[in-house]
Amino acid sequence: MSKVIPFSDLSRLQHLNFLERKRREYQEQEDYLRRLRKMLFQLEGRMRQAEIQQLELFQQTARHFGLNTKLSGLMDRLQMHQAFADSPLLTILQDFFTGRLTPEECYQHLLLLNNKSEP
Repeated sequence: MSKVIPFSDLSRLQHLNFLERKRREYQEQEDYLRRLRKMLFQLEGRMRQAEIQQLELFQQTARHFGLNTKLSGLMDRLQMHQAFADSPLLTILQDFFTGRLTPEECYQHLLLLNNKSEP
């Protein structure tokens, strides 16, 4: 003999099933986001390390020519952008490193800059 299940029980089970599915979906998304955040954190660390190495390259080149860069490895991206926008030395070196200046042109610009900075 078949047993009749009241509609209210069926409705309740349907709602509970819906809630359980949504909780699983949420947990899957949360796990995915957690993995992405971890990967992003690792990438940010690697990018920061590469940025510091680039800053060191600029500083070494400037020191070679007896020029001061006023760069610090502790600068955030906004400070670095501002430093590059305000410094003719950094602009010259960036143009050289990105291939917009030849070594000869870069050297000439650095000589002119060095002569301007001397009293």
